[in-house]
Amino acid sequence: MYGPPPVPPPAAEPVPHAPPPPAAAPRGRRLAAWSIDTALLACAAGLLGTMTWGRLNGLLGDGLWGDALSAAGGLLLSGGDVRQAAENFGTSIWNTAVSAVEQALLLLILIEFLHQFAGQAFAGRTVGKAVLDLRVENARSAKSRALRRSLVTTAGGTGLYCTAWILLLHGLFFLSLVTWLVAVAVFLANSAPTLVGARRRGLADLLAGTSLVRADGYRRAAQAARQGAVIAWDGTQAAGQVAGQAVRENAARLAQAESMQRALQSERARQMQDLGRRSAARMQDAVQSERAQQVGQAGKRVGGRLRNAYQDRRSARRQPLPPQPEQPALPPPAPHYDPYAQPGPYAQPGYGQPGYGQPGQHEPPQQYMPPPQQ
Repeated sequence: MYGPPPVPPPAAEPVPHAPPPPAAAPRGRRLAAWSIDTALLACAAGLLGTMTWGRLNGLLGDGLWGDALSAAGGLLLSGGDVRQAAENFGTSIWNTAVSAVEQALLLLILIEFLHQFAGQAFAGRTVGKAVLDLRVENARSAKSRALRRSLVTTAGGTGLYCTAWILLLHGLFFLSLVTWLVAVAVFLANSAPTLVGARRRGLADLLAGTSLVRADGYRRAAQAARQGAVIAWDGTQAAGQVAGQAVRENAARLAQAESMQRALQSERARQMQDLGRRSAARMQDAVQSERAQQVGQAGKRVGGRLRNAYQDRRSARRQPLPPQPEQPALPPPAPHYDPYAQPGPYAQPGYGQPGYGQPGQHEPPQQYMPPPQQ
């Protein structure tokens, strides 16, 4: 009564529900799949018929002369029995044609069996069933089931019919008719139940333990495509959001970088202006100091030169002048007298004549007087 509360029993784990059995193949799809497989088999039959016709032409054309010669030889050996020779000749030609047709019919049976067995054993469906999105259930799990189903389907399809034709070619008409009736019965027993009932299992399905159901491959592919499209759309939106966020962040970084660049540029400009002012002031001070020095030095040189000139002049004044040497006086020129010169009325004392250079000796010229006529 006063103890701990009882521990509740563990809850029973939910039993997983078994997946529902696949739905039986619809009648329309089943009929369309059978039509596709039959069309493929008809194409193979037409190809075999063409090949057989060509083969018969070759055999009858090339071997006809040999058969005729052998019949002629048999006629000679039989003592002129024309009936026997004609029977042998006709029997040879007929056997050749029957052999070619039998081979074509057997090849057609083999083609249908391989088509049914290979498709059901390895893929679980034939070409027609694959096109209509159907599959044979339990056929891939055991190859023996695929083998039994293929045998029954081939027997109801072309096996018994081709056998009836072969018996008819050999002249067994009654047996051929019975075989044909059996082929019709097998075909009806294999195809009629597929149109009625819940699971629509034919004779081949009953003997092989299989059933034809929907594969739902197209539906799963469409669902996967839709999921892929949704995922792609979500991824595109996420990528767009990430890209937009990245663009906004980059824009913010660029704006911040531009503002920082402007600040740096303004700071650098201010520093450059300050540096220019300081440099200009320094250069002006240097120039002024250099000019002052040059002016001072020039003044000193001029002052020194003036002082030296003044001192030289002053010292020159203080020193006595050196005595000037006396130069001898030039003697007067000797008078030149021409003894052959006759004084004329216009003669004047000149250089070299007596009385030249003495004051008062110069007289004005006399008036011209013509000489007296004799």
